[in-house]
Amino acid sequence: MAKKSKFNEETSLCECDTKKSRGYARYYDAPDGCDIPTKMMVASRYGAVAGLIFSSFDILMYSHAHGFPRMMGRYMYHTIPITLMGATFAAVSNAAHIMRDKDDVLNYFLGGLACGPIVAAYVGSMHGLVVGGLALGAIGVVKKTAVDNDVTLIPDIVPHMGSVNSWRHDYTLMADPKPDVLKACQLSGRTSTIGRP
Repeated sequence: MAKKSKFNEETSLCECDTKKSRGYARYYDAPDGCDIPTKMMVASRYGAVAGLIFSSFDILMYSHAHGFPRMMGRYMYHTIPITLMGATFAAVSNAAHIMRDKDDVLNYFLGGLACGPIVAAYVGSMHGLVVGGLALGAIGVVKKTAVDNDVTLIPDIVPHMGSVNSWRHDYTLMADPKPDVLKACQLSGRTSTIGRP
């Protein structure tokens, strides 16, 4: 079922009501079809991070590249195509959204399918053109379906040990009685010796 686009044809502007007050952007900060350059940068950033992680794994576990030029070559070999795939996906899926004026899974499928030529160049085989494009299109359909139905595919990982600033948070089972005792003592006019040696 296709939803009506949030693109206002009369003013040629997106109806993006709110802006997030973060120092960085996320892909779903604006509705599909709105703020396309930012969406392309965000998708490129996701691709760059994935490419850097994959490149590091390749250098450490597979190719064992030695020397700076060879290592940078492996980083470029993996990171640049994956980054381009992110930008291509964002550009094509949002362009399809604007051209079709529908917000459905076909837009994401077309965005993934458009990445097929980049996959073919990346793997060095023309099989990547069809197989890679169809696979990325299917992944796009799964993601769009999950977003439309409020399903989290990759949950946020909360570390069990806390974070760097976990000392600022109170994780005790019971509240500290000291402030209440001090308040009671101040109301009765007595001075408290709690916490003093």
